[in-house]
Amino acid sequence: MFEKLNRTPGLGVRLMQAALALIYPARCIACDQIVDDDLIFCAPCAATLVPNDSACPRCALPSPIVLERPPPCVGCLTRPHRFRGALAAYEFGGALAEAIRRMKWAHMPELAPQLGLLLDEALAQAPPEYADVDVIVPVPLHKRRLRLREFNQAAELAAAMREAARAREATIARVPIELRALRRLRDTPPQTGLDAAARRRNVFDAFVVRDASRIHGRRVLLVDDVLTTGATADACASALERAGAAEVLVLTLGRAVT
Repeated sequence: MFEKLNRTPGLGVRLMQAALALIYPARCIACDQIVDDDLIFCAPCAATLVPNDSACPRCALPSPIVLERPPPCVGCLTRPHRFRGALAAYEFGGALAEAIRRMKWAHMPELAPQLGLLLDEALAQAPPEYADVDVIVPVPLHKRRLRLREFNQAAELAAAMREAARAREATIARVPIELRALRRLRDTPPQTGLDAAARRRNVFDAFVVRDASRIHGRRVLLVDDVLTTGATADACASALERAGAAEVLVLTLGRAVT
């Protein structure tokens, strides 16, 4: 057996890291306040985070009553989603919403590693089926929007989450990310401001699986930044199921309280 390599940085590396920390100190990803290297948010921004600890297991909607194992919400009992379950790290709002907005609309993909850590922390505490998947599929952007933004935030988050999982030697770190599994057929208008019915119409049949052989019989973890009504995740899950996916689970950073 080979012994593990000593990964402690040498003196030269440590001096360079210290110098870089002075020139480029760690900053809160929501407001740019200088923070300690091991922090993601400053104290005021961190105070706005609401962990989604007690939520519907089907759609991740926060439960009004804190329960260890909340039952499915009324909405999921009356109108089940196409995906089997959903997990969101936090309620959407406050500093988390600002960080996501900055990443997407202020063209700051460099925030993805810190946000990926939040996803991995949620995954580490999730039911085991979320790690026991065969493939990770980010929700795709239409090619026109991808050209404008130059990156897909869902793909950046999925890669960052898996990298964070690798550091803790988690099983999910070995699961492949299929960046081209899904294709968005239409450049649908943004969902912001639309009610649930309009959101469903907006993304109806908007996705297709490129290569069913990569999906058939496999358990899929669908990754996105925010889950609102679940319309986009439903449309993706529907396409994945038509291609033969065994089941679809959803993982997001935020869950809108609708």
